[in-house]
Amino acid sequence: MVTELEEPGIDSSDAAPAGPARTPARGWAVLLLFRCHLSTAVLISYTFGVFLPFIREDLRLSPLQAGLLQGIWWVTPAILSVPFGVWFSRFRPVPLVMVSLLLQIPFLILQGLAENFVTLLIARFLFVLFHVLTNPARTLLLQQWALPRQFALINAVGLSQHSIVLALAISTSALLITGFGSWRTVYFILAAFLALQAFVWWNTAREQHALAQGFQRDLADQPGTPLRAILAYPQVWFMAVTMFSLAATWTSLVTFLPTLWLEERDIPLTLGGPLLAFLYYGLIPGSLLGGVIAEKVRNPKILLGVPASLNLLLGLAITVSDSTPVLMVLITALGMVWIATPAMQVLPFQFPSIRPREIAVITSLVITFSGLGFATGPVITGLVAQLTGSLQTGLVVLCLLTSVGVVAGVMYPTHKTIPGP
Repeated sequence: MVTELEEPGIDSSDAAPAGPARTPARGWAVLLLFRCHLSTAVLISYTFGVFLPFIREDLRLSPLQAGLLQGIWWVTPAILSVPFGVWFSRFRPVPLVMVSLLLQIPFLILQGLAENFVTLLIARFLFVLFHVLTNPARTLLLQQWALPRQFALINAVGLSQHSIVLALAISTSALLITGFGSWRTVYFILAAFLALQAFVWWNTAREQHALAQGFQRDLADQPGTPLRAILAYPQVWFMAVTMFSLAATWTSLVTFLPTLWLEERDIPLTLGGPLLAFLYYGLIPGSLLGGVIAEKVRNPKILLGVPASLNLLLGLAITVSDSTPVLMVLITALGMVWIATPAMQVLPFQFPSIRPREIAVITSLVITFSGLGFATGPVITGLVAQLTGSLQTGLVVLCLLTSVGVVAGVMYPTHKTIPGP
């Protein structure tokens, strides 16, 4: 059995003489099911742009309130990811995920029952609060259920699966709302889907079948605080800023493009939803290249800088374009930018002498910056739009601000670390 966890870097872990040659089928099932949980929670944010015209009419929301409703989903993990990563990384990830799922379901239902801005904001906040509990499990489950050399491949397949889920959700949301005659009913359907996932998780994630046995003991035996990692490995800050820029562009576009197209380009929501789903059509097969990118692109500056540059240019082009065929190409290309993220996610596992809980904390810091990007993107866009009276201006300003990611990618410090104890 694989039990060596002190130095989970890919090369050292693969040197173990015994153990399976590949991740077992149950390990794949657990990790992809967990990714499905994440996708379901995230689509509550990503489909909000399609829901927004219906919710705005029902609850009489201003552009700033719309930005705040989207922003609360992401500012919550931005604030809580690191402390939750420290506190909850000491617990077994399998039951942690189960508890999180059971706590999320009631507040997803309450979003469908909301009667005004305040109640919807509170329900969204409590839903994402309990979702953040799963953040430490992202890296811990990988180390418990998979072989290190397959981390990038598993992340890549998970991203492809995520893209399928989101493409289906975004392209069908407007049709479902129109068909049921209520945006609220769709929230109830999502709650039922999350309950089904909890039931499958209970029956699939049996820890006695995990690849790494005694995992909880190894976590408990780690000396010191895992918080040291955010100072010991300065590379993570540059990764975090790059992810901030990618996230801010993404969530701003998925929040406001359907409204921009409807109000200024005469593109109906029944077309705008499927058009926005082009973010995922290329990403579904393209994500599988994530494992190849992790093997072929060894220079982190390229791995971070190129996606950040493309994100900036494509975001601007999408914002000003009014041609449907051109938008299909540009939106597909923007989605393809994210094929590099499975390789980015493996970088912390390769930091010298890093421990499992430290990886969880470092990943939580990246999630924090991603959350800040996802949160501030729509808030900045909504605020500028409210001040100028133009959604397009709000989106252009936001895209220009994300140039900070290009700078961070180019300045990534490849070899600077502070030795640990």
